[in-house]
Amino acid sequence: MTCPLAVEAAVRSTAWHLGIDAGGTFTDVMAVSSDGRIQVLKVPSTPARPVLGPLNGIEHMKPTLEVGTIASVSHGTTVGLNALLQRKFPPVGLIVTRGFKHVLEIARHTVPGEWGTIYSWVKPPRVVPLSQVHEIDERVSQDGNVVTPLDEASVHHAADALAAAGARTVAVCLLHAYRFAAHEQRVREILLEHRPDWLISLSSEVMPEFREYERMVTTATNAVLAPLVGQYFAEFGAEVSSVVGPDTSVYIMRSAGGVASPEEAAAHPLRTALSGPAAGVVGMGRLAREAGFGHAITFDMGGTSTDVSAVEDGEPHLTTDASIDCYPLRTPTIDLVTIGAGGGSLIAIGTARRIMVGPDSAGADPGPVCYGKGGMEPTLTDANLVLGRIPQALVGGEFALDAAAARAALETRAAQLAMDGHTLAYSAVEIVCNNMAGAVRQVSIKRGLDPRQYTLVAFGGAGPMHAARMAELLGMPRVLVPVHPGLGSCAGLILSDVRIDQSSTFLRLESDFDAGQFASLFTRLEEALAPNLECYSDVVTQFQRSVDMRYLGMGTELNVPAPAGPMTAGWLEQLVADYHALHEKIFNFSYRGSQAVQSIALRVTAVGRRSTRIPEYDFAHAVSRPTVAARRSALFNPERGFELAPVYRRVDLPAGWSERGPLFVDQYDTTTVVLPGHGVGVDEHGNLIIHNPGATA
Repeated sequence: MTCPLAVEAAVRSTAWHLGIDAGGTFTDVMAVSSDGRIQVLKVPSTPARPVLGPLNGIEHMKPTLEVGTIASVSHGTTVGLNALLQRKFPPVGLIVTRGFKHVLEIARHTVPGEWGTIYSWVKPPRVVPLSQVHEIDERVSQDGNVVTPLDEASVHHAADALAAAGARTVAVCLLHAYRFAAHEQRVREILLEHRPDWLISLSSEVMPEFREYERMVTTATNAVLAPLVGQYFAEFGAEVSSVVGPDTSVYIMRSAGGVASPEEAAAHPLRTALSGPAAGVVGMGRLAREAGFGHAITFDMGGTSTDVSAVEDGEPHLTTDASIDCYPLRTPTIDLVTIGAGGGSLIAIGTARRIMVGPDSAGADPGPVCYGKGGMEPTLTDANLVLGRIPQALVGGEFALDAAAARAALETRAAQLAMDGHTLAYSAVEIVCNNMAGAVRQVSIKRGLDPRQYTLVAFGGAGPMHAARMAELLGMPRVLVPVHPGLGSCAGLILSDVRIDQSSTFLRLESDFDAGQFASLFTRLEEALAPNLECYSDVVTQFQRSVDMRYLGMGTELNVPAPAGPMTAGWLEQLVADYHALHEKIFNFSYRGSQAVQSIALRVTAVGRRSTRIPEYDFAHAVSRPTVAARRSALFNPERGFELAPVYRRVDLPAGWSERGPLFVDQYDTTTVVLPGHGVGVDEHGNLIIHNPGATA
């Protein structure tokens, strides 16, 4: 394995760093040089063979770069996420302690249902069929003592059955393995004796924490992704080496907001499920902080989905209590909410003749009707085109759109509701903006945060088109549109540091806290990370420690950063005080002095600081008095009707420029819509700042 960053350091003086985000419709590529140059590119995604999109992007980008100077390629992908959402699972087996065969069947008493309701006794579809769950004889107590030794004959019997059933990957989740992992490790050895090509996921490595159902479903999900994601990463790494050379460092984005080598990512495929959205949060959070807006909500709207997340002082919130689809997955993840709302979202008619926008999407193939690739169902992109809110061609004029076909599709759908196509188009945009505003409320109001005190950072190909309306709905004071909004996730990929996590269950009451025990376990976790850090030894600058804590009797916990300094009695007091303060911040109350605090798990993250950065915006093409490039007839409000709105080119706008809407700002990767009455200007970094006149802050 090529040691990442060692190569980067050797060629840093002339290095190009590539960020590649493979989305549902387009694959975005950004290249940044160490001397401050930047190149951007969008190419169609390739759902039939996902790896081709990123490779095509590299091939198209190479002629614009210096030969032989690509030092790193950082990649975010939705391969794992799509597999989970579509439930395309390979043949998989699960080995459990005897008596625990039905844990996945039992699940939890209630699971979330549609529109936030709760349906009792509706269980998530099984990740592993019950017929492929095999029990073995062994037992470990909750304190890690062996009650029943491992019966290896029962493991051999399970292996034979799984081999006969054609299993390609196996999950092993034994009772209390987070306390005593030796039995699981021996089970893996026996399984590999039967089939050396099997991919084995151990719960003691995937999620070494208590809660039997969450640990089992997380381990099983990791197992089903192992052959899919592992094959993708292997193919991507090999193809990149052949295209740009074997010395180029390759990184894969992880859901927790850091990058790792393809080998590390393949070993824990579940941790890459939200890699694309996580990259956008990292990049845009830091950009907002540099622009002077530490409190920000990132709003990433692409072709198939929208992702929103709250950022404090440039850093995203992390959680280990995430869900993808209907599965609770206990793995470190940026705290974000994803909904099926994007440019390709289908406009359909639901029950009670209700207009629905998404979650079904036309994707990249066939795409919206206006793409002219065979799509027949109207989408949100078709609606925006008919409303005049986007130009007649995308990607700098290279991707022509068929407005007549989009209008016809909308008229046909609108006739079913006895309305005209323009009314349907406007209604669809309003519906999707309200849906996305609801997602913002989930990461803000639901977390005890007031969105009126935050800046909305709009990116993704469709984000800047809808952000001003989102600000109106939420009472947010301003919208920040970065220089290259359509490639926001690429910027995050280039900026992200190396990040590798380790955790361990640590159930202790506040009265039993012992500073020595905390120190000892933190040290063991850092030592456990060491084998994975050999190739990052020159860049790992710190270990970040934290503790999952809750009030005694609660079912959920909060992650509290460990206080600085030596672990003494004073350190423990500060840790407990920090938990009370965090609970107060999120929920507006605490049980300080009346309820005992309990530690649940200890976590350590190794962070390696990369040298990459996004250069300052070059105003070389800006003019002191930009003129209107064109005028577009658009519908912003049915009461105003269609009106001519000026169109400005983004590259023409200098720092300090300001104007009042309605107007459009067109650029290569997106169009920014400024609504009537909204002010817009350009800051010294080249960002567009839209001011909402109706802000309630």
